[in-house]
Amino acid sequence: MSSFGLLSVLLVGGTCILMAFHRKADGATEPAASTSVSASLRKAVYTAFVFAAFMVVGPGLVLLNKHIMDTHRFRYPLALSSVGILASMLVSHAAVWSGLAHVSAASAAAVKGARGLRVALPISVAKAASLATGNAVYLYLGLGFIQMLKALTPCIVLAVMTALGVRRPTRAAIWFVFVIVAGTMLEVKGEMQASAFGLAMMMFSEACDAVALVLTQGLLQDHKFSVIESMYIMSPFTFACLSLAALGMEVPEMVRSGDWKILVDNSADFACAAGMGLAVNFVTMMLIQVTSSLFTKIFNTVRCICLVGLGVAVYGEVVSPLEIAGYVVALLGFAGYNYVQISPDAASAVEHSVDRCMCMSKSPPPPSLRLRPEEAECLAGEAVEVDPLTPNSVVLGNSSPAEA
Repeated sequence: MSSFGLLSVLLVGGTCILMAFHRKADGATEPAASTSVSASLRKAVYTAFVFAAFMVVGPGLVLLNKHIMDTHRFRYPLALSSVGILASMLVSHAAVWSGLAHVSAASAAAVKGARGLRVALPISVAKAASLATGNAVYLYLGLGFIQMLKALTPCIVLAVMTALGVRRPTRAAIWFVFVIVAGTMLEVKGEMQASAFGLAMMMFSEACDAVALVLTQGLLQDHKFSVIESMYIMSPFTFACLSLAALGMEVPEMVRSGDWKILVDNSADFACAAGMGLAVNFVTMMLIQVTSSLFTKIFNTVRCICLVGLGVAVYGEVVSPLEIAGYVVALLGFAGYNYVQISPDAASAVEHSVDRCMCMSKSPPPPSLRLRPEEAECLAGEAVEVDPLTPNSVVLGNSSPAEA
């Protein structure tokens, strides 16, 4: 774990150095003949470092947290989650106080006074619950199985958005959600060591993360926070929630049993976990900047697949054929869901194809993005009921850096 953490630090540090060099070089004047070649080379190297850091830091944090809870027997997920949030709070505030970063007046006003308690506090409570239970679930479920269950995230986010009245999904998105649910049910049925309590905790963690995501989207409709602004504004609320919960639920037992000594005896591992938790935020932002949010989600899915393999290779977890089949089905549903989310035309085409199959129509699809009820008629004269939903083009992000 120490070597893994060192590799993560080197990758993140190298990426930051390359980013600084890249910005400095952009401001310098170069001969016209060499400008395009050198700029392309710098961008390629920088992108490679960002991609490598993204693929290493997130899984490294997952493995390190699991190592701390399993090997060091530190069974206090609230306290462990507080470490990373504390690092984010200290670094962001130090950056702002030193002048290395700043918080815009609009961002500060978005969570000022009573509005901060009314808006930021619910987000922080949901995020704190998601981080704590996201770490605790590794005590009850296998590493690979947890990564498989993360494919269910769009279903939970969609359910939360619908329940809160934020957005009505397209029919195509709902159909792919059913595919994801079917795949997840196969995964659970195929998992030979599934814990009912662990499954409930995983679902609760995903639900809390979805609530935090939906509420954050509502907060950011008019204000776009940078990573530093987000950490500066939100981390104190989140840290307060985690630390107060830890003081009431974990610290008394930690003091009584003497487990607080684990923090002292393994301070290097805890410091590494704090640093990697901080790095996850920056690396994700860098990857979105050099690619897009869609590619970031794709890379995160690839990362989850790699963690499934690590669970088998490192921890000796057994994955049944039914579990693998369910994971494949869930991933296909996940891919289809994201496809129709970013492409309203594709969603309309899928819905029209299904309507044609159900009414045995051979009529060509209309040129508009969505069928109106009066337009969706079969050649046989039977009308097809089409729910006039508004296309949803928002790409839902994944966050979990307690998986990060």
